[in-house]
Amino acid sequence: MKHKLGIFLLILFIIPLVSAATLKGSIYDENLDLAKDVLVEINTVPQQKFLAKSGIYAFELPVGKYVLTAKNTQFIVTEEVEITSSSGEYLLDLFLLPDFVEEDELWQETQQELVLDTEENSLRIWSWIIAGIIFAALLGRIIYTRKKYGSLWVFRKRIKAESKKTLEQHKEELAQEPGYVEQALEIIRKQDGRINQKELRKEMMYLSEAKVSLVVTELEHKGLVEKIKKGRGNVLILKS
Repeated sequence: MKHKLGIFLLILFIIPLVSAATLKGSIYDENLDLAKDVLVEINTVPQQKFLAKSGIYAFELPVGKYVLTAKNTQFIVTEEVEITSSSGEYLLDLFLLPDFVEEDELWQETQQELVLDTEENSLRIWSWIIAGIIFAALLGRIIYTRKKYGSLWVFRKRIKAESKKTLEQHKEELAQEPGYVEQALEIIRKQDGRINQKELRKEMMYLSEAKVSLVVTELEHKGLVEKIKKGRGNVLILKS
């Protein structure tokens, strides 16, 4: 008995106590509500998995670099995490938003609108004049679009940076820039008082999807528009 007790005490002295920091946060869906039933994984050894039923997750992690993944039936998001201290808490909120495929589609749709199909004409002088006018108009629209939205690389970098912001940060920025609500309202008016939310995003591509959703929520809250579910999207109707 004494022999077994001695071995047990020796193991306690030999094996160091491993302290760990806490990584935790909330998970939001595309409507900026707490997401339900999200599977959260982190590549520790062994891998840790947690089903966030109420949109809240937490992991105990030693110092190191990790990849955190959250996914549900629609979206998946991956974040790199670095734990620099073996104690304390690290807060990282996650946003289950569409990836950049949708942003790319919106961008391509905008660019495609600028492309005009011209049939190959004879080498008559008047045809070259018409082609020159079309080219000048096309070039002018491309320059205008680039000036308004910037390059695709800058656009994607800005959207990625905004997707990492918390709900409170988005609200603070909108409070500092109330003009976004008026801009959205003006866009809806120009569309005869009716527009789907995806088209509104297309017109306000310089804002992230989360911000546009908050702008729409603010318009609803002020009683300026009515949001109607239609298929997989929403239609916004201006109230008289």
